[in-house]
Amino acid sequence: MVFFSPSGIDSLFHNFPDFKQNDTRIAVFGNSTIKAVEAKGLRVDISAPTPETPSMTMALKKYIDSVNKK
Repeated sequence: MVFFSPSGIDSLFHNFPDFKQNDTRIAVFGNSTIKAVEAKGLRVDISAPTPETPSMTMALKKYIDSVNKK
């Protein structure tokens, strides 16, 4: 799942109030979205922007490449 704003996290829990992350990977864009995910007790697996990955596309590619190497 990819979230670009805290309202996306609110929407997830509005529509699926019993959502459990389990093995679902969560990607987020921006610090406020990271805080919203963590406030719900979820794990951030992929985040952007960073100096190394300024776009979500780059962050997803980096994550997929690293997972496929294992």
